[in-house]
Amino acid sequence: MSDATTTAETVSALKERAGVVNALLDGAQTVLVRHPTLDPGTIDERFALYPAYSHQDPDRYQSRYEQYYHRSSAKPDDGVPIRAVADVREEYAVSSAALDALARHYVYTPDGLRDKYDPDEDGELRVLLLRVRELESPHLIEERGSYRGCRAWIDLEADADVDPEAATPVLDDATFAERRAAVRDALE
Repeated sequence: MSDATTTAETVSALKERAGVVNALLDGAQTVLVRHPTLDPGTIDERFALYPAYSHQDPDRYQSRYEQYYHRSSAKPDDGVPIRAVADVREEYAVSSAALDALARHYVYTPDGLRDKYDPDEDGELRVLLLRVRELESPHLIEERGSYRGCRAWIDLEADADVDPEAATPVLDDATFAERRAAVRDALE
């Protein structure tokens, strides 16, 4: 992100619900829907995905994806698992009404997303098409006080030992290209 940079001492991480992070890792989800105030500026660097375990709501999930909530409903006792990095390949501004057309690209219901972000009637949401990569060496990291709280972006300390470049795409190039085209088609 232009406002949150990666340095030799830190790695930028996006906090997202643990069930959604698992869906991204499985390739079941390729987009994130965000409120524009959560991610000001341009997200132009690779970042870690930091699973958040609080404020998860099983009612927001589509019934076919409920397993993502159940697999991720409790934080592991031994640390927070950092298993993936991502980069934004495309970004769209959409109305709340467009969420119905995008429903096959994420695990929440359109109403679950509306409830989560509570957009104004005419307000836009931000849709980020992500290229997700699984880390070659996942890490369990200590949840520091500086990582807690209701904020979208955090900087992981160097001892988290996350190498954003040492990762393999969860979707092959052809599958990702198909998903990208499907997202574009859904938004036209």
